[in-house]
Amino acid sequence: MIQNQLAIVKQFPAHLDAVEGRRFFRELRAELKDCYRPRVVFDLSRVEHMRAQGLDLMVRCIDEIADQDGELKFAAASPETELVLELTQISGVAESYDSVEDALESWTLPTHKAALQLEPAAVSKAA
Repeated sequence: MIQNQLAIVKQFPAHLDAVEGRRFFRELRAELKDCYRPRVVFDLSRVEHMRAQGLDLMVRCIDEIADQDGELKFAAASPETELVLELTQISGVAESYDSVEDALESWTLPTHKAALQLEPAAVSKAA
């Protein structure tokens, strides 16, 4: 787990069994406990195959993050994992990025772009 000012970054388990799933979920709940509107990135780079246990864990995590009024993003998913997330419609819940860095930057860039777009309009209205 990496935590910075922007988000909590969690490495999603590559090989999931019941014990690993419970451990991951307990850790996530503990990390979210004192967060208001947490931002979470799931690093999926080690996940080669998303099976039913992984999908179940993903849904439980999504619910937990939503209960905290948080936001989830996926990073570095393999093409197969992306396809599974699309087919199960989980991809509609969270944006997906090529890397953890891209996911983290996505929280800062829209505000910056919006400010750049608003600036010329504000200037033309003032003139």
